[in-house]
Amino acid sequence: MNPIFNINRLGMLLKRFFLENRLRELTFWGVATLLFAWYPFSGFDGISIALITILISGSLCTSRMFKIFNYTSGGMHYLLIPATHLEKLITAILLSTVYFVVMIVITHVVGRTVGTTIGNLYSGTNNPICFELIQSTSEYSFQKQTGMTLFDTIFLFAAFQSVFLLGSIYFKGNAFGKTTLVIIVASILLFYFINFLLVEMIIKSSESHQSRIAAIGLITKFFSPDNIVLTILKYAFIPFFWLVSYFRLTEKQV
Repeated sequence: MNPIFNINRLGMLLKRFFLENRLRELTFWGVATLLFAWYPFSGFDGISIALITILISGSLCTSRMFKIFNYTSGGMHYLLIPATHLEKLITAILLSTVYFVVMIVITHVVGRTVGTTIGNLYSGTNNPICFELIQSTSEYSFQKQTGMTLFDTIFLFAAFQSVFLLGSIYFKGNAFGKTTLVIIVASILLFYFINFLLVEMIIKSSESHQSRIAAIGLITKFFSPDNIVLTILKYAFIPFFWLVSYFRLTEKQV
């Protein structure tokens, strides 16, 4: 038997999660379906509300993945489960990212179908059923409204999940709040660092107008979507946080 990874042990971990949390999961996805059904009647921008709801709810759920470590007895029991750290981490990734995305799509389709159908029956209209999260139609273009494709949205969601997954392992108690605070502080520091490094040191230090134009051109080129280095950093972001989460999980002791 493979001492590092075994698909049967992984399946047992997933089964254990659903057995212990089936009521909570049914309640959560029932509420999510009702929210998606309500969007056509809300008068708000449904796609914006949906994205915000997905990011916040997904981050909250991920922050609870390793909440068991908040309690000594619970953490000891979890670490003594006959499964490797890799299998436990993969289980958390599958649940917080893959499972969550699949269920969001299902509840979105069901909710929008039910909500639009009820609205048409109630008001006597014949509005089309639009699934903004997963399609682009002539009436509603997802990419035009948000500037993001479905892949971009899933990637952004997975990036958020990877950060909050590490936070759920690293922080003991209120992992969501602490991780959110770290993200805000890190974003502010990064913004001021880039502003100081690129604007103050490069642009203002340029003596001539031509030098300033060249410096601005280099900055724009670096942050363009076609930049290879930036693309590599972008796609290495999620695996990096997963790797750090794995090593942090291995540091947990009974």
